[in-house]
Amino acid sequence: MTEQETGLALESRDGASVATVELSELTPDILDRLQGQLKDMPEHGASVPLVLDLSNVKFIDSIGMGAMVVLLRRVKGGGGRLALVGLVGHCLNVMEVTGLHKVFEMYDDVAAALEAFKRPG
Repeated sequence: MTEQETGLALESRDGASVATVELSELTPDILDRLQGQLKDMPEHGASVPLVLDLSNVKFIDSIGMGAMVVLLRRVKGGGGRLALVGLVGHCLNVMEVTGLHKVFEMYDDVAAALEAFKRPG
């Protein structure tokens, strides 16, 4: 599948995996595809920090939020860290109202998350 078909772009950058969601809605399918892609790429192992760039996402429903929590548990269970970046508007509001902004590491952009990963979590 191409990036366009999956809605994801995945790359290694500064010792971390950076996954950019290319679609305007975050769905569990996208996060499932991300987990599959990470498993297929040895350089993106479970202990490698993961930045999930959601700057293109305009809508996250409760199912999408649940899928993000599952992803967080899997990443942390493997000894890794997960940061969300680029949340604004509705998506940021949902995270704050649900209290998930206290559960996830959240940053304005990828550069800020990568810098934070250089410090102990």
